[in-house]
Amino acid sequence: MSVKEKRTFEEKEKNGMKVVTNMNGEKNANKKLEVADVSDKMTIPQVREFIRRYKTGESTRDYLKQFDLKKIELDELQKLADKRTS
Repeated sequence: MSVKEKRTFEEKEKNGMKVVTNMNGEKNANKKLEVADVSDKMTIPQVREFIRRYKTGESTRDYLKQFDLKKIELDELQKLADKRTS
C-alpha cells in the first residue's frame, strides 16, 4: 500500500498535458503577516510570556498595557495563543 502526499497546488489537464499551478502564495503570505503585525511592538520572549500567562490563567491585561496594542493586534495575539494551547 502506498501513501499519497497531499498536494497544495492545483493540477489540471490542458491539451492532454498536466498543468500545475501554485497560486496560493498570497494566502500563505497573509498567514505569515498575521504574526508580523505584533512583532514591531513585542519581542518573541514577550509573546512567549503572554502565552505562558494565558495558559496558566494569570491576568494578561496588566501585562499587555505596556505595549499599547490596538484591537486588531490583540485579536491576532489571541489567535496565536489559542493555536499554541490547543
